[in-house]
Amino acid sequence: MSERPVLDAIRAVLKFKDTATISEISKYAGMTHKQVLDVLNTNGHMVWRNRKNGHITKVDPRAVHRQQLVESDRYYFRESYGAWAHEGYCLRFKGHDDLRQSLESKHWTGGLGDSWQITKVEDTPENRAALEAAGLKLWSEAEADERLWREPVRPAQREA
Repeated sequence: MSERPVLDAIRAVLKFKDTATISEISKYAGMTHKQVLDVLNTNGHMVWRNRKNGHITKVDPRAVHRQQLVESDRYYFRESYGAWAHEGYCLRFKGHDDLRQSLESKHWTGGLGDSWQITKVEDTPENRAALEAAGLKLWSEAEADERLWREPVRPAQREA
């Protein structure tokens, strides 16, 4: 038996169909309807539902964890910059204001008559090394997992 029978049942049904019902999930998970509803209500922020008919259309516990990781001050991101076209790559991160001020450079972007000055942290090996020395990690190396999904109840023994 799986550690997360409701999550596994939802994924199995959604792999085959566009929506999953409570009845289908409870049948595949070997749980009662109430137990499945309790698990879904506990993890409601990770479950996408059609509000008209109650069908589940998507489940993504990793997205919530990724959002928490993004909001933490532990990662930096590689982004492109430019006014109307790609001009180059820069690094974006939250917090660490003193480090940002030491690495930032000013740059004019735009065209004749329509230009402005931006401040950015250039994507260079030296800047990446400075960010990593400060304890930041590259976002693409982050591991988002399903640790936030909670299934407090165990499957009930169903009588045939």
